Order: sequence, then structure tokens, then C-alpha cells
Amino acid sequence: MPAIDLGRLKTQAARLIESFDQPEAFVRQLHEMLEFYTNRTIRPAQAATRASLPSYHTPQPVLRQIESELESPADQYPLNAIALASALWKASYLETRLLACHLIGFIPPASAMPLFSLLPEWVQQSKDPEIQAALLTDALKRLRRENSQVLLLLVEDWLKSPDHRAQIWGLRALIPLLDEPGFENLPTVFRILRPAVETARPSTQLDMQVCLAALERISLTETLHFLREVIEVSNNPEMLRILRRMLPTCSAELQTGLRELLRETI
Repeated sequence: MPAIDLGRLKTQAARLIESFDQPEAFVRQLHEMLEFYTNRTIRPAQAATRASLPSYHTPQPVLRQIESELESPADQYPLNAIALASALWKASYLETRLLACHLIGFIPPASAMPLFSLLPEWVQQSKDPEIQAALLTDALKRLRRENSQVLLLLVEDWLKSPDHRAQIWGLRALIPLLDEPGFENLPTVFRILRPAVETARPSTQLDMQVCLAALERISLTETLHFLREVIEVSNNPEMLRILRRMLPTCSAELQTGLRELLRETI
């Protein structure tokens, strides 16, 4: 891999964007650019740890520069961006799919709806944790900020699913929304979150902990009231065991309130 010359990198990325409206040409030139920056010091044993997708092991500064160049045309030419995102996903490399996720997150939400409808299928296809994380965070960036109601509808479908994997996806997409400055739509969040809490299991425990911590930062009182309502009507002993296991990871305030709620069930 050659040393990264920032001036040359910017020129290469700018030339790549000239093919923004030509998905096949863009993907072909992208492969050439990623090949140029391939990190050939990666050992076969290290590369084998990512068996789900081939990768150029591209240095992060290269991907960040391409992402930066994609943002403006994605906003100005959303239809071209949709076609390009689909082509990048179909290219099926780690780097092309990561770029597809970032590109979706740059498209105005009203235009990106066709891609949002594909997200459940793409998340299910993705075995690579990095790709899953990018789909559930980067691809939803503008939707979180500009149309949270649509995002909540998507998350609701995952959270009410009996499939614990779908519930995990829902939690991981919900948490960044809860962390958005000024987000306060807790009634809707509590409503759609309830099925996942009521059917909590060890596989969802870690993400549930993070979600409850995010809710507590918005309102400890409302979070405890929500948990009280769920606990009072629950007939699922597994949920109660999961909540007890969460106690040591909770803040002192949430731990105190949750312990009292659980004590009332004994």
C-alpha cells in the first residue's frame, strides 16, 4: 500500500465522483481506487476472520474522503444516489457496502424511502457486524434527524417480532435516536419497546441495558413508570430474571428504583 498523499487522495476521490450518475463506471473506478490503497500487510489469518465479505482492507482516511465527497451530490441528486447505493450494495465488498450505508444516510429521507424498505432484507443478509451496525446507524442518519416518526415505524416492526435477532436490530436502531439532542417522544418509544421488554431474553439483554440507560438520560421518572407498568402485568419470569441481571450495570438512581420494583414482585 502506498503512503497516503492527501492531495492525491482528494483528487482521486473528486474524479470518482464525476461518475456519480453512472453506477457501473463508479463501481469500476472505485474498485481500482481501493486496489491502489489495498493494505497488503494484512496476514491471511487476519483476513480470514472476516470470511463473510471480501475486503481491500482499505485505510480509514481513504473511505472517509470518499464518504465526504458523496454527501453533497447525494443531497442534490437523490435519484442518482439511490441507483448508486444499490450498485454499491450489489458489489458485495466490505468497503462498497459500507459506502452504500453512508450514501443512504446522505439522501433526503423523502427520496430514500425505496431504500429504507430494503433495510430489513439487507440487515438480515448481513453477517458482518460492521455492516449491520452501519445499516442501523449510518444509513438512518438523516431519517433520525428529519423524520423520526418513519424511523419509529421501522423499529416497531423489529421490536414486536418474535425473532430475537429482529428485536436486537430494533434496539440498535432505536438507541441512536434516543441519543439525538432534544428527542422526547417517549410515549411512542415505550409503546413500541414494550413487546421486546416483555419477551426479554439473554440474547437481547446487553442491547436492552444500553436502551434503558438512554431512556433514563431523557427521563428517569418516566422510564421507571414504564418498567413498573410492564412488571406489574408480566407473567414472564425470564424477563424478571433479565432485569435483575441488569441491576449492577444500571446507574445508582435507576438501580434503586428498579430494585424496588422487582422487590414488589417477590
